[in-house]
Amino acid sequence: MKLKSILLLSASAFAFGSSFAQSNVTTGGQKYTLIEEGTGAWCQYCPDGTQWLQEKIEPTYPRVIVASFHDDYGGIASADGMTITGSPYNPYNTATGYITGFPMGTVDRASYAGSIGLSRTSWNSAMPARNSAAAAFDVKMASIYDPTTRIIQIKVTAKTLVAGTGTWRLNAYITEDSIPSVGTGFAQSSAYGAVGAMSTTGSVSYYAGLGSPISPASKYAHMNVVRAILPANYSRIWGDSTAILTNPKVGDSVVKVYTYTIPAGYTDYRVKVIGLIQKYGAATTDRAIENCIMARVRNMQKNPPLAVGTTAKVVEELTVFPNPATNSINLQCALNTFNPTTTQVNITNVAGQVVLTKEYAAGGSLFMENISLDKLGNGVYFVSLTNSGETTTKQFLVQK
Repeated sequence: MKLKSILLLSASAFAFGSSFAQSNVTTGGQKYTLIEEGTGAWCQYCPDGTQWLQEKIEPTYPRVIVASFHDDYGGIASADGMTITGSPYNPYNTATGYITGFPMGTVDRASYAGSIGLSRTSWNSAMPARNSAAAAFDVKMASIYDPTTRIIQIKVTAKTLVAGTGTWRLNAYITEDSIPSVGTGFAQSSAYGAVGAMSTTGSVSYYAGLGSPISPASKYAHMNVVRAILPANYSRIWGDSTAILTNPKVGDSVVKVYTYTIPAGYTDYRVKVIGLIQKYGAATTDRAIENCIMARVRNMQKNPPLAVGTTAKVVEELTVFPNPATNSINLQCALNTFNPTTTQVNITNVAGQVVLTKEYAAGGSLFMENISLDKLGNGVYFVSLTNSGETTTKQFLVQK
């Protein structure tokens, strides 16, 4: 795997051009929360961690980003084919000491009830404080991807919004979605395979009746799998020691450019990049993640699918879930701009009548909001999202 990082010496050192389909994302003064999950294909209880994220976290806390670290439990259990060298969430890795079992995770690596490593049932308890915290830093990320060479260039910038005492570092993760649950090291074990098995969420398990490993494999896909931490030549999980802010004042910023080549075995259009800034204290208990942002490779391609001279759309990949919906829907999309405008959401019925309108002040480039459907009856509806003069529409169904 070809992997290197490049310190940005000047603006001209970054070879982004206006003719490329460049992805531009920003936190825009908002706070985004990173859940770092420790998991494994061998892990009997980890499918329940997946259900917790989908059922308890994402609908309630829209501005959450997930990075799943796979491990083989120190070699005690069968190998996992998605581990990375020096995985930080192995319980036998005393360099962190956060994780003592699986599935566990951290919420911004911040302490909750005296612990940083949290079981799945504690994730949503730890979320409110982090989710509502004011952003101390803005993070911007500009990226381009060349599908011919499979090279991504990533420019991460962090700007101080609140003066601080101490040291902060940039970092970048490469993750991949929708990895099939097929074969040794990938087939997902499950303790919820019996008919009628209940999840700890209080609902029937998504995987009830599917056995262990989960079958058919199409019923389970590995999501948010961390494939690399950039840069490769530093103690990666603790950030980049060449991209730091010390005792920053309001307006101070740090910039770093990374180059990463997607290995041939990875599905490039399922790859995501997470840019983040984290505290670097003397103790590992003082290394919280302050803010983060995410972009998808399929929105940053050079050519194809966008020809040279083509401008990428501002509104990318609007998703609506759950669908069918009952009491609310989650809207998620990427706004491919460093300067998002006010976002307008309209819901219309099949007769073309507008039944709900909401406006959201300009903020981050990851638009993630939950909308109540209490006043809507059963039926087919269309939700339209407009930003910077562009509109994207999706159909959904309400079934109460």
